[in-house]
Amino acid sequence: MPLRLALPTILLALLLSLPGTAAAHHRQHREAPELVDPYEQEWEDEVPAEDDPAAEAPPALPEPVDELAEPEPFVEPVPAPELEAVAPLVTTATVPGRTALMRRDGKAAIPRGAPKRVRAVIAAANQIVGKPYKWGGGHARLLDKGYDCSGAVSFALIRAGLLPAPRVSGALARWAAPGAGRWLTVHANRGHVYLEVAGLRLDTSRVGDRGGRSGVRWRPVIGRRPAFTSRHVAGL
Repeated sequence: MPLRLALPTILLALLLSLPGTAAAHHRQHREAPELVDPYEQEWEDEVPAEDDPAAEAPPALPEPVDELAEPEPFVEPVPAPELEAVAPLVTTATVPGRTALMRRDGKAAIPRGAPKRVRAVIAAANQIVGKPYKWGGGHARLLDKGYDCSGAVSFALIRAGLLPAPRVSGALARWAAPGAGRWLTVHANRGHVYLEVAGLRLDTSRVGDRGGRSGVRWRPVIGRRPAFTSRHVAGL
């Protein structure tokens, strides 16, 4: 082989034999430790190993919600009797409209839109509201220290000019016209009687009254109870 053609081959062999050649660099690279990204290493250190007993379990996923399931029934809380009994409403003697409202003192605010006789019944009942229950009260004498159910109802009707004299509950069950009235209704049987007028009830019974107060009181209306007869004044 001519020397001119063999010279490149000889030079390549000499270069490969030197310690600083590419082959040597390749060997050093294989022996060098692997470089680790410090940010990646820091993140990996924060993740606990799966077999570490101190590792925290991943948070449980919430149970799937069935959108078609029937919701839980809403139960409205019942207000405490003592709170309802003392809750202030109005302080005026009269109110606009046709419905009587409870006053702070337990009496009724008279609706200015009600008929004259209805306003007279409410004003008369206000005179004895707060009186204690007394069996037979209001029958022997109109102005008494206490009243029973029929005595209280009779007092309001007499003062308004709708009844000539006190009557017991059995007699009031046959009084005036049958049925409920538009403004004023007496609900009675042989054992009890109460009067509902312009949205309030004059009664000595605590039925339907969460306040639970005794005696002659204005209370929420309850309508006609079973075994009671409803009576009213014609036109009212």
